[in-house]
Amino acid sequence: MNNAPKRILVVDDEEAILFAFKKVLAAPSLDIHTAATLGQAMDLIERNPYDAVIADLRLSGDTSNDGYAVIQTVAEKQKECRIIVMTAYGDEKTKEKVFSLGAHFYLEKPVSPQKVKQLIASMGIG
Repeated sequence: MNNAPKRILVVDDEEAILFAFKKVLAAPSLDIHTAATLGQAMDLIERNPYDAVIADLRLSGDTSNDGYAVIQTVAEKQKECRIIVMTAYGDEKTKEKVFSLGAHFYLEKPVSPQKVKQLIASMGIG
């Protein structure tokens, strides 16, 4: 049986959110990585397999939708990875697009890290 920690990537441009998620999700069975930019996220995705990716859609400003690139890349390169999308700027069209790109869950901000922890546990990751 594989006892290696499950690896989770949290992608958000707000350091406070990264800190909160890293703190709440911390567990011996989890290896939490964080990225504040699209470039950091892409670099980590290239170098590490993830069990789950939690990604904000807007990473660099009010009109950016860098999160779409994160979703698409993870869906293409890491087919077993579960993708959770968070956004404060969602609507039905956004929701449809994230699911069409390969996301598994769509959450509207504010999202409690505790809720995400429960979601991850329900997937057998936490």
